[in-house]
Amino acid sequence: MKSGFQELLRTALGGLAAMACMFAQAQSFPVRPLTLVIGFPPGGAFDSVLRTVADEMSTSLGQRVNVDNRAGAGGALATQWVVAAKPDGYTLLAAGMQLATGPHLSKINYDPKQDLVMIGQLSTMPVLLLVKADSPVKSGADLVTLARSRGNGITVGSGGVGTTGHFGSLLLSQGLKLQTIHVPFKGGAAGLQALAGGELDLMFDQPSGTMQALVQAGKVRVAAVMQNQRISTQPQAKTAAEFGLPLGAPLQGWQGLAARAGTPAPALQKIGAAWAAAVNSSAVKTRVAQLGLELETGRSADAFQKHYLAELQRWGDFIKKHQITTE
Repeated sequence: MKSGFQELLRTALGGLAAMACMFAQAQSFPVRPLTLVIGFPPGGAFDSVLRTVADEMSTSLGQRVNVDNRAGAGGALATQWVVAAKPDGYTLLAAGMQLATGPHLSKINYDPKQDLVMIGQLSTMPVLLLVKADSPVKSGADLVTLARSRGNGITVGSGGVGTTGHFGSLLLSQGLKLQTIHVPFKGGAAGLQALAGGELDLMFDQPSGTMQALVQAGKVRVAAVMQNQRISTQPQAKTAAEFGLPLGAPLQGWQGLAARAGTPAPALQKIGAAWAAAVNSSAVKTRVAQLGLELETGRSADAFQKHYLAELQRWGDFIKKHQITTE
C-alpha cells in the first residue's frame, strides 16, 4: 500500500514539475526565432505587408520572426503545417479569409473551429467591381441595360473559383437578377489584363499592384466597392448601395495572425503585444496605405476570433448554397 502511495506521489510530483517547466518556458518566451507561415507565394499584397510586420515584431520580441511561404491548395498547406506544429508559439500562421472559405471548398485534415486561435487582425481588404476604363457601366442600372443587350449574359472575371471575386459575381447575379458568365483566371493579374484588353465586361478583385497600375494608366476603372463605406484609395468609387447593388453584408477580405490552439497563454500574450505594436507602427501603416488595404486595429483577440468563426459559418452557408467546390 505504501509503495503504491509513493508511486502515485512521484507521478503527481512529476506532473507538477513538468507543468512548472512549461510555465517557466512560456514566461521566458521567446528564446529562439519564430516562423510566420504564409499560404501564398511571395510578392502579393498580403505577403508584402506581413514582411514589414515581421520585421517590426522581431524588434519587439528580441528574436527574429522569419517568413516561410508555403503556397498551395488555396492556403490549406500552410494551415495544415501550422496545425501539425508544436503548440509553443514559435510557428505562426498568416490568417486570412481562406481560413473561412477553404474548409468548405475542399477536404482538410484539421478542425477549423478547434485547431486555430486568432491573435490579432491587421486589415480588411475591399473587393472592387472593375470595368474597362471606357465602359459605359457606371451603375447597376447600366449593367442591367448591358445584360439585356446580350443574349448570352455578361462576362464576369475573377482570380479563381472560390475567391472573393467569384463570390462577387454570384452576389451581383443574385442582387440584380442578371445572367452572368463567370470566367475564373489563375490569379487576379491575368483577369485584370483580360479586362483591360476588352475580353471581359467586368471583374471583381481585391487591390493589388497590377490593379493600381492599370487604373493609373487609364485602362481600368473602379466602378464600385462591395461594402457600405467608400475607400480612401479610390474615393470616387461608389459603395454597393450607391451603385445600386443590394448587399446584406459587406464582401471583404481580411488579414491577421493566428496560432495553433493550445499555445500557452503567456506566449500568446507576448505575441499579441508585439503584433499590436507592429500594426500600429508608422512603417506598417505606410505599407498598408500603399497597398490599398484598410487598417483594422480595433478588434481584440477575442473579437477577431468571433469574427473568424462568424465568417466560417457565413461563407460555409454561401458555398453550400451555390455548390462551389475546388475539387
